[in-house]
Amino acid sequence: MHNLFHHLSDELPEYRQEINRLSASDSRFQELLAKYRDLDHRIRLADDNIEPKCDETVEMYKRQRLALMDDMVHLIRQSKNPNVTA
Repeated sequence: MHNLFHHLSDELPEYRQEINRLSASDSRFQELLAKYRDLDHRIRLADDNIEPKCDETVEMYKRQRLALMDDMVHLIRQSKNPNVTA
């Protein structure tokens, strides 16, 4: 059984405070985080064979989760330094 959550603050401990702050105040960050959590949940269900998916689907979910994490890191960095553009 997999049972490992990929909590964003565990994945990015150096940004824990910013994650908490943006989770409470930034609607775009909240939207990305909700999608991240949904994908993480889908991955866990597939990994635990509760809702089996083909390997390609699980890998697609993992790539999407990683892309969301990248987007959230960009928002975090931008919030710390508004001059960051890309």
